Amino acid sequence: MITVFVKENNPLTPDFYNNLINSLQFHRLTCTCGHSACLSIHGYYTRSLKTPEGKAAFRICRLICSRCRRTHALLPSSMVPYSQISLAEHIEIISCQESRKGQDTLMNYNPYIDESNCRYIIRCFLMHWKQRLLSAQISLFNRTTLIHDCFSAFSRQFMQIRCTPNILSMNTT
Repeated sequence: MITVFVKENNPLTPDFYNNLINSLQFHRLTCTCGHSACLSIHGYYTRSLKTPEGKAAFRICRLICSRCRRTHALLPSSMVPYSQISLAEHIEIISCQESRKGQDTLMNYNPYIDESNCRYIIRCFLMHWKQRLLSAQISLFNRTTLIHDCFSAFSRQFMQIRCTPNILSMNTT
């Protein structure tokens, strides 16, 4: 998996994702095996994301490395791997839990996120991420440093539960 860093103020929409992919210079991306200039488009798959407007379908680009033959999904840093809920909403749910506030405001803003989604995210945070953040002294409150620090310390996106190899790439446009 390759996560492309995007600024917080960019909207997470299929059009934004498509423009991001179209603007990337694939020869400047690095594979998780460490080689550069070896990635090419291998295919696409569909992934849904729960947004306030409904479920948005993203056509996720997959790359293949000509050296190690591994395939990688290209995700923006505003997405959490294997989740239908954005990184910003993960952080909001966890922040509400940590400050002992309810998730009602978030669920009213995004009616496609329900109590079950919130409980799952909180459970995953408590089981997999809370101690990691505390031990590495990583704060939830600055999303940019949270992303960079999680990749630096753990080689994965914040709230990525599966141990799939993941690498953070700065936008190579």
